[in-house]
Amino acid sequence: MTYYNSIVIHYGEIALKRGKRPYYEKLLKANLEKKLGRKLRRLRGRLVLRLENDDWKTLCEKIQKVFGVVWCAPAIHIKKDIEELERKIIEVLRQENIKSFKISVKRSDKTFPITSIELAENLGRKISNRLNLKVDLENPEKTVYIHITEDGFYLFFDKIAGLGGLPTGSSGKILSLLSGGIDSPVAAWLMMKRGCNVDLLHIHSFLTHDEVMETKIGKIARKLSEYSLGLTLYLASFKPFFLKSFDLPPRMILVSFRAYMIRLADRIARNRGYLGIVTGDSLGQVASQTLENLYAVNAFSQTPIYRPLIGMNKQEIVDLSKKIGTYQLSIEEYRDCCAIIARHPETRADANQLKEIWEKYNLEEAVEETLTNIVEYRI
Repeated sequence: MTYYNSIVIHYGEIALKRGKRPYYEKLLKANLEKKLGRKLRRLRGRLVLRLENDDWKTLCEKIQKVFGVVWCAPAIHIKKDIEELERKIIEVLRQENIKSFKISVKRSDKTFPITSIELAENLGRKISNRLNLKVDLENPEKTVYIHITEDGFYLFFDKIAGLGGLPTGSSGKILSLLSGGIDSPVAAWLMMKRGCNVDLLHIHSFLTHDEVMETKIGKIARKLSEYSLGLTLYLASFKPFFLKSFDLPPRMILVSFRAYMIRLADRIARNRGYLGIVTGDSLGQVASQTLENLYAVNAFSQTPIYRPLIGMNKQEIVDLSKKIGTYQLSIEEYRDCCAIIARHPETRADANQLKEIWEKYNLEEAVEETLTNIVEYRI
């Protein structure tokens, strides 16, 4: 059984930030420490977590969900003793039922007197002779990774893929509209991946807010929270708009509701310092997501609106939702507000007409009433 005493954590994109690199590295380190409840060591180009009789698999599962991490690897830390390094590699490879291997060396500590290529060749030759294994640089059955750092060798055999992206908190905070569908959780997740602190707003048709937390909405919010350092879910009642909707022109009810959602999100965003609103719109996917309709509702927000799914088709969005774990939750039965009012909706709404309807039926009043009864759940 291999004894791991460390986890090596590697990042990619943030290493390209040049003058801002230390900021991103420190932020990623802080995020990981908060997620893991443990201190990490920052070495050149990587972070290291020392293990203390820990379950490395559980820790790696948590690390995988921290944005900014490209990969992590359970590793054996060895002092700069090449003979001890060789012994440890042989010990591990003897447990493997393989016929070929490869040694990959990276030397971040340039004061170490042996180059990466020299060390890989010397170790490969010795281990091949000792274990009667073939060195295969193109298609090895097992790759032995060695990182030479300022505090010794890190030896590992498998890389566990992370999510990449930017560390949470590096891009400011935004408010994401959350519906009962597949798309909006994916949109929120994609903005998280770009370093945003994302909070959620859901408009519902239940009698009480607490009822909503027992539905898939609460489950989706908790799933998304696994990828963040905690988030706020705002719940707002659909009732104020619903009562107004009986007087609206039937074909304009859905696009008016979309304007109401955007206006509500805009008011919250401006009151609470959010730098943007996020929606799960995908161009042309449903009736409310034509260019004309999107253009018409944009006028109801002073806050920028971001639509990360705008160019994706449904299958691409479904595949992403399965990857992040929200798909099965999203397809649970739920009475979404849009489903209640979507009756032969207008697909080519005129922006001026929508503004006239907004003023004629005083839909701003519905927004004001909704704002008085919003509740927050910290997840």
